[in-house]
Amino acid sequence: MDPLLVDLLECLDLEPKAPGSDGRDLFRGRCEVPRHSGRVFGGQVLSQALMAAGRTALPLPVHSIHALFLRAGHPEQNIDFEVERLRDGRSFSARRVVARQAGATILTLQASFHAEEPGYDHQLPAPEAPEPESLPSFRELAKEMRPHFPDEYAEWAGNTRPLEFRFAVPPSYMGGEPSMDPSLTWFCAESKLPDDPLLHQCLLAYASDVGLNDNAFRPHSGPDEPTLRAMSTVDHAMWFHTPARVDAWTLYFQESPRAARGRGFARGAMYARDGTLIASMGQDSVMRPTSDPAIE
Repeated sequence: MDPLLVDLLECLDLEPKAPGSDGRDLFRGRCEVPRHSGRVFGGQVLSQALMAAGRTALPLPVHSIHALFLRAGHPEQNIDFEVERLRDGRSFSARRVVARQAGATILTLQASFHAEEPGYDHQLPAPEAPEPESLPSFRELAKEMRPHFPDEYAEWAGNTRPLEFRFAVPPSYMGGEPSMDPSLTWFCAESKLPDDPLLHQCLLAYASDVGLNDNAFRPHSGPDEPTLRAMSTVDHAMWFHTPARVDAWTLYFQESPRAARGRGFARGAMYARDGTLIASMGQDSVMRPTSDPAIE
C-alpha cells in the first residue's frame, strides 16, 4: 500500500478521549505528512470531522455534511474533535463537530445520518468521460506539465496524494489552459481498503476537496488576468446518495457557475464507473486577485 495512503488511514483512525464534563464525545487525530503550503489540507480535516461524527452515529450512514473552514490548520499540531449529539430519531441522527488546534476552532461541521429505507429512485445521466486507463497517471501528467507549472504553485503542484487522480484536462495549478468548461477527473485508492462504509464516505469527503475550487479560478488564470493572491475555502457541503467504494474508480465532475464579490463557487458530482451518482457537493471560496484592496 502506498505510504501516503497508509498515512491518511492512520490520520482517520482517531483516538477517542474521555468525554467532556458536558458529555460530549472527544477525539484526537494527527495531521498528514506535510506536502505543501505549510497548511493542513482542508479535505483532511473535513474527513476527520466526519469520522468523529460517524463514530457516534453508527450504524447509520451519513447523508449530508455542511462545514465552515474558519482558520488554516497547522500540520505539526494534533486536531481535537468535539462531537455534540444534536438528535437521535428513529430514522435520522444529527451531529455537530468542532475541530480545534491549540484551543482555536479551525472547522465546524454539521452532519446528518439517515437509516437506509426504500423509496423513489431516479438520476440524471452521468457525463461522458474518457476511461481512466486512457488518461496519464498523476506522475506522468506532473512530469509532462512540470515546465508549465506557474511559479507560485511549482513547489507543490506535482506532489502526489494518497489517492490516484487522473485529470482529463490539467488544472490551472499545473499549467492548464484557462477555461469555463467543466473538468472531469477519475480517482481511486490503488490498494484494497477495509469493508467499512464510514471509511469510504470519509475518503469521498477527502477527495471532494481536491481541485474543486480550481474550477472557480481557472477561467481567470490567463496572462491578461490579475494574479491570484489568496484563495481558501470558506464552506463546503456534500450529499451522499448511495454507498460507494473508493478502491474502485470514481468519476468526479466539477464546474464553477459563478464567481463574484471576492468569492468563487464550484459544484461537483461523483459517479461510480457504471454511471451511478454517488455524491454531490458545493464549495464557496474566497478568491482575491493582487489588485484587491483588502490584501494590498
